[in-house]
Amino acid sequence: MKGVWRRFAKLKLELPSEKEAEIFLKSLKPETETLATPRSNVWIEQDGSLLIFHFEANDTTALRASLNSYLRWLHMLKEIHEILDMRS
Repeated sequence: MKGVWRRFAKLKLELPSEKEAEIFLKSLKPETETLATPRSNVWIEQDGSLLIFHFEANDTTALRASLNSYLRWLHMLKEIHEILDMRS
C-alpha cells in the first residue's frame, strides 16, 4: 500500500502595523473558511503586525496553487492599500 504524504508550507508576512495586519487578515479570512478544493487547506493567524499563513495539501501541485492564489491576493491587497493611502 502506498503511503500518504502531505505537503506543508508556512509563509510569514511582516506588515508595517498591527492595524494593517488586521485589515489583511479580515480581507483574506473568508477565503480560508470555504475550501476551494478538497486537495488543500489554508489557515491564517495574526501575531501583532505579523501574519502567518499555514498551507497543507495532498500534493505539490495543490500546494503551489494555494500559495500562488494567496500571493496574488496579498499583492492585490497591497496595491489597494497603496491607492487608498494616496487618496488620504
